[in-house]
Amino acid sequence: MPSLGLASDSTPGLTQSAVVRSTDKTEIRQGRWGKNMNIYVVGAGVSHQVSYPLGGALFSYIDSYIREGRAFPDRKDYAEEWPKLCRWLKGNRDSLVRAAYITGNIENIFTALDFARKLRDEGHSKVARSIRKSNQAEPNDAEGDSKRIDHQTDPHVRYSCILRWALVRYFQQRHQEDLKTSKSQDPGWQVLRRFGEKMRPSDVVITFNYDATLERVLLEQGKWNPSDGYRLGSTQLQPENGFHCPPSGPSAVPILHLHGSFGWYTNFSPSHVSGAYISLSADFLHGLGIEAEDVTWKDNPASSNPTHVDPIVIHPSFFKDYNDWKQYGALPGLWREAARALRAADGIYIVCYSLPAADSAALTFLVTNCDRKKVEIIERDKATCMRLRQLLGPLRSPVLNLKPIIDFEEWVETAS
Repeated sequence: MPSLGLASDSTPGLTQSAVVRSTDKTEIRQGRWGKNMNIYVVGAGVSHQVSYPLGGALFSYIDSYIREGRAFPDRKDYAEEWPKLCRWLKGNRDSLVRAAYITGNIENIFTALDFARKLRDEGHSKVARSIRKSNQAEPNDAEGDSKRIDHQTDPHVRYSCILRWALVRYFQQRHQEDLKTSKSQDPGWQVLRRFGEKMRPSDVVITFNYDATLERVLLEQGKWNPSDGYRLGSTQLQPENGFHCPPSGPSAVPILHLHGSFGWYTNFSPSHVSGAYISLSADFLHGLGIEAEDVTWKDNPASSNPTHVDPIVIHPSFFKDYNDWKQYGALPGLWREAARALRAADGIYIVCYSLPAADSAALTFLVTNCDRKKVEIIERDKATCMRLRQLLGPLRSPVLNLKPIIDFEEWVETAS
């Protein structure tokens, strides 16, 4: 069955309009943005409209999800391992680990566990430096220290893996459930649809969320499709059993997930020549209602057992490891494209994104690329809104923080 991926300009049968759209896409990638382009920097408060948790409540949601027995069967026996994880966190001898668990904030918990991983890495680096310096591979003091660190941090690394996989499983399951709930007249989905209606061709969504709620809405409205909507190269889709597949033309509104997404996997296919850096899992596409398969997924090691392969997700932590970009390939280019979009934007809307302290890289990214005169903060919480206006918003007067707070639901009702 022929592929439905993006064709080149020289492909026989390509219509003139398709050629024009393809050219527009190239210009976008080179940074020649269109006029009247708005950028929407979207946070967890947007998907919270359809009952996704905010960051501070995410661990609690995952805990309930697993204890209800809804986790996917995979390499982790959550029924046994998850209670062990919670007991270990709650009664840990390290007061910082206990305190992180008491806060219930998943970023704090990951941070406590990730610090142990950093210590292990430093111990291993110290051994390597010692061996190079002494020009011998015999055991030394550094190796002894490294082994002691490994022994003391083994539980941290093990439980960090379980927590990361539980995070992925939660979002994967929610994604499948969204396929049904999004078709309802649920008020939250109606709000997201009105948000999608505000977006015009050439607008860009930048998000640090993992969910695909906006993809679902914009796909429904014909403004986005997975063939190129992530700006990670052209993804070629093949329909399954004659089912409908979305059009292959460039997405009018791209969605840039700067922390990755649970449906993305590194594309290792040696036969792939279209330039895509990721494979989209079949389950992810099916969850969007697309009965098709990414052609590179068939050659991807993850396709035989995706539960044994890490998706491209930078998990929530103060120690976000951007060194993993060397494995993820496409993310550096994605951040650069997002930066170009922000610098070229006519309007920048920070929508329900609290910019938590753990997102220090995101703060630097926004401060260095946003023109303060173009920024509008859409946030219900007054303290958060005041903080973001001071960091990113226009400094119009000494009474900056007295400006009315803009509620998301009210904002989407206003004229575009």
